[in-house]
Amino acid sequence: MTLDQDLQLCVPPSSSATAAAGLLFSTGLFEPFEPPQDTKNDIYSGYKHGFPHLRTTGWTSPALVLIIFPAAFFGLVPIEEVLVRPRINGKVHVSKEMEDLKAADLMGPQVPRLAVLMHGLGKRYLETRDDVSMIALEQLVDGMNADESWVQDNLEASESAVAALVTHLVRNKKGRLDPFSGNTVTCFVRDEAEAEAVKLIPGFE
Repeated sequence: MTLDQDLQLCVPPSSSATAAAGLLFSTGLFEPFEPPQDTKNDIYSGYKHGFPHLRTTGWTSPALVLIIFPAAFFGLVPIEEVLVRPRINGKVHVSKEMEDLKAADLMGPQVPRLAVLMHGLGKRYLETRDDVSMIALEQLVDGMNADESWVQDNLEASESAVAALVTHLVRNKKGRLDPFSGNTVTCFVRDEAEAEAVKLIPGFE
């Protein structure tokens, strides 16, 4: 069975990653999965070690690996106050990468507010120099086309070092544009119409 992607799930402090894994095992839809040891020192996979890993039991193709993290790992605390559902005024607003999903499938999961997630990733990078956090932070800046006014409005109350880090990434968005992609805004946002559309994704503000 080929494994080509994983899903990451956060659980609140009132629960535990181990208890959540046990609950999912009990459904029969997941089985324990031990990540390869040679990925422990890989910059893209090393941070996942030490947390429960589960693999789907044949009901997906290819199989998916689920990693369960405590919400505090990404700075999403208290998690009950930082989550939103992907819906505004009866309409589901999502990124173009999720447009093929059915509306009903999008209504269940809750997503973290962008500012909280950016702050958590930025703080984690500054404290641990975790390259994956920096990559995720850069992709969030580009994918949501955050600008300096957004940083001032949404990250002003966070540590100044985090705001400075995100501002640096904002100022260098154009430098990450691929000249062959046809995009004119960021490496993920094609044009001004799409730049306006991403602002409607819940959690942007």
